[in-house]
Amino acid sequence: MVIKFWFIFLLSTQLFAHKIEGLNLIITPIESDTISIEGKMKGSGKKLEGNKIALISMIDKRILEEAFLEGGKPLQLKIPQESYWVYLYVGDQDVVEEGPAPKEGFKKIVTSQKERAFRTMGTLCLGFITLFLTISGYRIYGYKRRKKAVSLRF
Repeated sequence: MVIKFWFIFLLSTQLFAHKIEGLNLIITPIESDTISIEGKMKGSGKKLEGNKIALISMIDKRILEEAFLEGGKPLQLKIPQESYWVYLYVGDQDVVEEGPAPKEGFKKIVTSQKERAFRTMGTLCLGFITLFLTISGYRIYGYKRRKKAVSLRF
């Protein structure tokens, strides 16, 4: 029984593992269909510099544009006309965000993948909790039934 509780606890911690990251990717749409991109450390707020930024198409995974973060100023890029991701390359902690749409909207659109890992792990966790409660209830019901049958014999 204790092992099952630990298993459910560990599974539920994985649910929030997809939300924790050490870097912030700040994407701000500005006038004339451009975006301003900055990378910052989550704890200290220190700005990243020299890291590669790529705009990657959600439709066919091709690189639309690449650039590097410079000094203390944000990087400004033109917004593509199709759904895209903004990748911030930082070794093991790559950060990916969906890019904002231009004012007229995208010409090619793909359904959003945002929060997909969170939904998947949440569904899996709730399924295991339901299974655990069902099996536990069945065992308790069987135990009470056996105990009642034993007490009726004497």
